[in-house]
Amino acid sequence: MFYPRELLDWVEKVSSHLRHLSKSQAQVLSWYSLAVTLVQSSGLSQVSYFLAQWLGQKENTVRQRLRESLYDATDKRGRGRRELEVEACFAPLLKWVLSVWHSQEGMLFLALDATTLRETFTVLSVSVLLGRWAIPVAWAVLPANRAGAWKGHWQRLLKALSTECVGLQVLVLADRGLYADWLFIAIQKCGWHPLLRINTQGNVCVHESGQRLTLAQLAQRCRGYYWHASVTCFPGRRALRCTLLVLHDLAQQKPWVLLTDLPTSWVSPAWYALRMWIELGFKVLNSAGFHWHNTRLSDPARASRLWLVLALACLRMALLAPPEPAHASTVSSYPRLSTFKQALLSQLAALLRQLPLLWQPLHFHHLPPPPSLEFAPSVFTYP
Repeated sequence: MFYPRELLDWVEKVSSHLRHLSKSQAQVLSWYSLAVTLVQSSGLSQVSYFLAQWLGQKENTVRQRLRESLYDATDKRGRGRRELEVEACFAPLLKWVLSVWHSQEGMLFLALDATTLRETFTVLSVSVLLGRWAIPVAWAVLPANRAGAWKGHWQRLLKALSTECVGLQVLVLADRGLYADWLFIAIQKCGWHPLLRINTQGNVCVHESGQRLTLAQLAQRCRGYYWHASVTCFPGRRALRCTLLVLHDLAQQKPWVLLTDLPTSWVSPAWYALRMWIELGFKVLNSAGFHWHNTRLSDPARASRLWLVLALACLRMALLAPPEPAHASTVSSYPRLSTFKQALLSQLAALLRQLPLLWQPLHFHHLPPPPSLEFAPSVFTYP
């Protein structure tokens, strides 16, 4: 039976990094994820048809193997049925990313976010941020528009990844819709540092001056400036001692009001801009790449297994992305093609020319520069 060299190589990589998987599980995941990058669709019909043509196998046979990879054990045929445990893949997946990850600053940035697919799913995702891209490493797929707390899911996802980041300085970014004091604390319990955006509701007490004012007043007085200080946020039952960062450019519709546990000399409010990369990561999963938004799945467990396929596809593309130019300063900060598209086309060209694929380390791009705004030494009006 014919198996292309590129496919065998990918099967070997997946098997060696996700060692807890059975041989059959690793093989099907490898087939599925590689085909997704070539077809640029996660649709079962397109992927199975392509693989059948590429491997010279019957389409229905390939289709059934891919379908059953998403099933629970009780839904499979035959004896010795075994389902794919997605959560057991989170730590090995992050370990794989870290094994090929390089950062001049020595900091790993993770982003938390939730994305909704129509009226079907809500996906809670933890992603590693690279350069204008994000690789999902842990997720929970929930039924959309159904009442239920997310707290337990986020705590479980963070705990699943915490063992793989020992010795690293990890910053966790999240938008204001996810903020909660328990999330701030849960991130700290992992040995990581939160950088969480909050709404301008509530009060704050500045440690240096002892003055109290509302977050809305503070944000307004910082308009056209940036500001930071050690504070107690939300004085009272949910009081939180932390560092408060405020960045309020005149061009911003809303200010960035951020909470972290890092000293003001170690963190910049401009770093929050990196969170936008998870939005680009969602775009790769959807219209710009794998068209997850067209899925017909309705079962959250099966959708979660499909997300493992998509995460492997994202990682593959990141490993095939061309390196940055030697003189990056002379290149436009917004290239004609995204890094993801460059990786897709590079892979396709190599396959057509029958050239070996060039695997690249994962490089974290430089941190955003400090704010160009003037620092506001005092934003308070004393009596």
